Parts: sequence; structure tokens; C-alpha cells
Amino acid sequence: MRKKICLAVPALMLAGVAVAQSDRPNPLDAKAPAPQAEYRSAFEGYRPFADQDLRDWRKANDEVGAAGGHAGQRPGQGPGEPTSKPQAGKPQSSGGPARQK
Repeated sequence: MRKKICLAVPALMLAGVAVAQSDRPNPLDAKAPAPQAEYRSAFEGYRPFADQDLRDWRKANDEVGAAGGHAGQRPGQGPGEPTSKPQAGKPQSSGGPARQK
């Protein structure tokens, strides 16, 4: 029974593909009807650039500071460091890769 199902399923799939392809015209036939070409401009929906209104930079900086800094980071504060002040006994990083001496 299992062998019959394993043979029947691919045969039915191939038959379905053959039926679906029979609805299309032959692409090698020069007189076959073709769908009408539709023109759409690449600039359809284009909006020209417009300058944004400038804000006072001090107010913008205050808003970012009140939100906790850029992306939640304060300057000089890395992961696991609660403050931006240097901690005693901890070497300061220059931001570059660590070098071995």
C-alpha cells in the first residue's frame, strides 16, 4: 500500500504541473498572443528633498541627556560600569584593541 502511495503522489503532482502549463501560449510561436505591456515610471510617487526645520541644539542635547544618552549609553560608560568617572585601580582604555607587552 505504501509503495502505491509513493508512486501515486509524484504522478499526480506531475499531471497537475502539465495541466497548469497547458494554459500558456507557446513562447516559440511568433503569432501567439502576448499580454499588453504596462508602462510605469520610475519616478512615480517621487517626493523631492525638503530641508527639515532646524531645532535649537541645546534643547536637542537636553532631550538626549534626559533620555539616558544616545542609545542608552552615556559618554565614557561601557558595559558593567555604573559611572563615567575613572575607578581606582582599573586601567583606562584608549578604545583601541588591547596590546600585549
